Amino acid sequence: MRQLLTVTEALLRTLVRNRQALFWTFFFPVMLMVVFGFLGNSSFKLNLLVAGPANGPEAKIVQAYEKIPYFKVKRTSRQRALHLVRLGQADAVLLLPPATTPPPWHATLVYNSANMQTAQQAVSAVTSAAAQINLAMTGQHPFLVVKPQAASGSRSATYLDFLLPGVLALMAMQNSLFGVAGSLTRWKEKGVLRRFLATPLRPVQFLGGVVLYQLVFGILSAALIVAIAVVFLHATVVLPLLPLLATVILGMATFLAIGFVIAGFAKTEEASMPIINVVSFPMMFLSGVFFPVTTLPPFLRSIVHFLPLTYLVDGVRGLMSGQYAAWAPAVQTDIFALLVWFVLLAIVSTRSWRWE
Repeated sequence: MRQLLTVTEALLRTLVRNRQALFWTFFFPVMLMVVFGFLGNSSFKLNLLVAGPANGPEAKIVQAYEKIPYFKVKRTSRQRALHLVRLGQADAVLLLPPATTPPPWHATLVYNSANMQTAQQAVSAVTSAAAQINLAMTGQHPFLVVKPQAASGSRSATYLDFLLPGVLALMAMQNSLFGVAGSLTRWKEKGVLRRFLATPLRPVQFLGGVVLYQLVFGILSAALIVAIAVVFLHATVVLPLLPLLATVILGMATFLAIGFVIAGFAKTEEASMPIINVVSFPMMFLSGVFFPVTTLPPFLRSIVHFLPLTYLVDGVRGLMSGQYAAWAPAVQTDIFALLVWFVLLAIVSTRSWRWE
């Protein structure tokens, strides 16, 4: 244990002395938060669920919304629709009154306010469309009245609040991949790892020190980014520490395992960099870091849902936004999925690892 802590301390000292590496480690995520925090969302189809009678005049209202290109309408039950909106898997649900209710019909638009910009788009688009439907169906007002309402369990938030958990997950991936795959490949190429075999330090202790160093650095850097976002950028987050730490640590461990796999196969540092980029770049832009996964095409969404970064982003964002309660089933699913990824990658890394 003493040797492991010695290796960890030496690596931390080396990092602190490398001012340039420290600067870019923190500058990149801060820059992402500042830039994307002010840019907001780009335009996309609004995922609108509709719950109400399948027949009668209300059905014509649903058909009218389906004809508007901006909406991606899906009919479902009231209970399932509300559940999907609370989880952030749909932008809003339009709850229509029973068929026996005489007009004007008062429909309730329930939205998830964890991403407030999307919620505002949903309220504006649905209410504007309701006015058009009124004129088209009756030629007068009011025929359909839409009342916006935030879903229970969601809260008002900005795009920065949406972005921050994604940036933390992205940092966990980038630091773990580049920190392990890049460093170990460089040491292996220069013969440093081979020399360790001739010292009293056991290989397991050295590699354990590398892993512990990466985990400590990852947690400290994540805490610093959260502090910067809250204090200087006025982000609003929820911090359930135990489930959040469990999710982040398991996510980092998963990407550390990927780093060991890459370091095992790559013979030089130059060969490891393209592999790291090929692994990390698709997940960076497709796993929900900068925009919801629900905006992706269905065929791509079905693939992206199985990526480790998607589980990490979903778990961290759900906890920090208040959508998921501590140890909620959705959080347990994300943690279990990351655990499966970690076990599989750990098995592969033990078979692919070479000291030289």
